[in-house]
Amino acid sequence: MASRRQIWIGFALGAAALAWSMPWSDLPGVGRSLEQGVWEWLLLAVPFYLVGYWSRAKRVAQLLGPIKPTPTSRVLPPLVIGFLFNNILPGRLGELVFAHLLGRREGISRTASFAVVVLSRILDGITVVAFFLFGLFAFLRVGGDVGAAHIQLAGHAFSRQDLLGKVYLAGIAGGILFGLVSAGCFLLIAWKELAMRILDRMLVLLPQGLSTKGRHVLEKFIAGLEVLRNPRLLLSVFIFNFVPWGLELFTYYFGARVFGLSLTVRECALIMGMTNLAMIAPSMPGGIGLFEGGGMIVMALLGVPKAPAFAFIAMVHLLIMVPINIWGGYFLWSEGISFQDALRGGGEPAVGGGRR
Repeated sequence: MASRRQIWIGFALGAAALAWSMPWSDLPGVGRSLEQGVWEWLLLAVPFYLVGYWSRAKRVAQLLGPIKPTPTSRVLPPLVIGFLFNNILPGRLGELVFAHLLGRREGISRTASFAVVVLSRILDGITVVAFFLFGLFAFLRVGGDVGAAHIQLAGHAFSRQDLLGKVYLAGIAGGILFGLVSAGCFLLIAWKELAMRILDRMLVLLPQGLSTKGRHVLEKFIAGLEVLRNPRLLLSVFIFNFVPWGLELFTYYFGARVFGLSLTVRECALIMGMTNLAMIAPSMPGGIGLFEGGGMIVMALLGVPKAPAFAFIAMVHLLIMVPINIWGGYFLWSEGISFQDALRGGGEPAVGGGRR
């Protein structure tokens, strides 16, 4: 769980990024873009995004397979509720809520279910970097000139090279982060006994009760990584993970059509990658601010005018948050889970034990 300091840092970064990305000098233009939008395109954008959540639930069910075979339909409610809490609370508390509700529903250790959630996020990160590179490599000509033209963004002039540098930095940071976490998980599962011996030496300084509990937690976490022992299953899950992100990509693609922006699939992949990589840093609930900042950098690089660019990025962010919040609220009601119960991380009734 995020510390109070991390939460305040997230709010500060998010607020600063949102203020930086806002086209203050052309707010009337943003209003005109929204007014003139062809909103019928959302009839295509929203279904693609919502179906993506079924595929995310299926991916988690695949990762749970070595621990306990679980139908996708039983994973979906905890997953959607977790995303709801990510969107309304700071510190990505929704990940803990998801792990708690999933573990309680399926009768498995919450630590093991949290390990599955961690693996899901690692796969998400690697897939996002892949889409980011797919967009970036198509955008750049190998050995070509990126140009010396200056681009106005947030009242400041940036060279095209400067903006490309920021985009590259996001991709490199994301790749390093998810690569290191992936390596750590593989090392834990490959050298479990060594990891336990190292932990025992560290825990010897603690009281017996805490030492025993710490060892138990690590054992359960490693148990949640069991899928890493099955390369064939892991590869199939990784390949399948391109389905939910591919569906989200078309949410961006059809969303751009609302404002008459003829963005290509690859340009949308670059925008999707950048907005999600920007949210690696601490941020406000739902990544507010960092999402907009990352998106506006790419939109400026693509030469899209500031007013429709911001209208598009803000609309996509709302499209990502609002339907899932409504869906998550429905699952809280239908499963008989109170807001407080989900946050407590314990108690009854279990998910699935409420109204149908």
